[in-house]
Amino acid sequence: MRYLISNIAVALICNAFLIFSYNYAYGSLKDSILIVNSIQISGNKITNEKVILREIPFKLNDTLFAKDIPSHKKKIRENLDNIQLFNFIYTEYHTDSILIDWNIAVEERWYIWPIPIIEYADRNLSSFLKQGDYSRINYGAYITVDNFRGLRDQLTLRLVLGYRKQISLRHTTYSLDNEKRHGLKSWISYVTNHEVPYTNLNNKQVFYKSSDGKVRSIFNLEFAYLYRPAIHWYHTITLGYQQTSVIDTIANLNPNYFGNDKTNHSLTELRYDVFLEKRNQKIFPLSGYFLNLNISKMGILPYDVASYWKASLSGGFYAPIATRFFVGTDLMIKGCSKTDLPYFLNDAIGYKNYIRGYEHYVTSGSQYFINKNSFKFQLIPPKVVILPFIPEGKFSKAHIALYWSLFADTGMVKADASIPNGSLEGRFLYGYGTGIYMVAYYDIVLRMEYSLNILGEGGFFVHFGTPFLNY
Repeated sequence: MRYLISNIAVALICNAFLIFSYNYAYGSLKDSILIVNSIQISGNKITNEKVILREIPFKLNDTLFAKDIPSHKKKIRENLDNIQLFNFIYTEYHTDSILIDWNIAVEERWYIWPIPIIEYADRNLSSFLKQGDYSRINYGAYITVDNFRGLRDQLTLRLVLGYRKQISLRHTTYSLDNEKRHGLKSWISYVTNHEVPYTNLNNKQVFYKSSDGKVRSIFNLEFAYLYRPAIHWYHTITLGYQQTSVIDTIANLNPNYFGNDKTNHSLTELRYDVFLEKRNQKIFPLSGYFLNLNISKMGILPYDVASYWKASLSGGFYAPIATRFFVGTDLMIKGCSKTDLPYFLNDAIGYKNYIRGYEHYVTSGSQYFINKNSFKFQLIPPKVVILPFIPEGKFSKAHIALYWSLFADTGMVKADASIPNGSLEGRFLYGYGTGIYMVAYYDIVLRMEYSLNILGEGGFFVHFGTPFLNY
């Protein structure tokens, strides 16, 4: 009997322990796990709901850790902000026992832009202002539909007259499948110029201008396949063709413009890009990072003027270091298998990307690196402003922020054999300074900077657009 009572006592103790353990584990599980019960989306009068759902890092009936909910809320806003379809994004959630319901509200941008073009033709605004030649103005019109069919497709027709004449058509779609993983991009363009740079002298472009007609014409055709297997990963395979011609005078002034006194140039390209996007926003990131690898085979057809490989690797890292204080750094490294490129193909620092303080200079070379660094203080945190002089609609409510920045950029271009001594190529370049940045809706960034360079030159520069790398 004593043995039986002892066994029953042990069994009761064990059962009590198991029940306690189960209840403890289940209670802990209930506190830490939430099941996505619903995702409600509002405000998307034009945008297809599938486009928004594609940017949400979870789906219906997924399980989420409760401790990760604030992070998910932030990530939803960042992902939707980076597709550049909305001015304002609001996310809320409600929990009930182990269920969570999400409410996402958006305020859509204006998507159709039939507006006139008035733009400068130089590499940057400061270079245009220094030239002081207002004939270097382009004018015309373009029509862009940024959210064509509500599926994030983009359709752009561009007609430019004035200093440069251009007609182009571009279409991009991300909607080849229901999961929004596959897309296509096509672009066709024809450009003529009556003034072009034909060489560099002391790292400044030298121009030839004709009053009789066009000096150069460029025809471009591109087709690209887009693949997005996950929210933050982008893959692109592009097949491109370019046909360029110049008048005899350009070839006489610079026999190496296309090389070997040629006046015509044709080149095909097969390019692969992979991009990892983890920034809180593309235009003016304050946190996160990105990585981009680009590999191109130039000259894949027998009649192409050249055959070579080129590649670039770029990345950026951005982080808050204290309340309203931020740091950021960008780096790009570019290389090429051919070191004797003709002038037309041999652009380096100073064109698409430049070191601040060298806005008036250009460099030539097939291999280079550029690094941009900044320290920013948020003078005015992002705030919503109602514009009383604009009728209620997609433009009447704006967000605006103001930053003060210290910056220091570096870079170096490997000097090719044809580069004269004393040029900026082959030297370690640096520029530094300070600036005020205004960031507003519709991806507007106005920058007013004062910078110094290695030559001891200082100057005040005005720019529109991101202070970080263009790629």
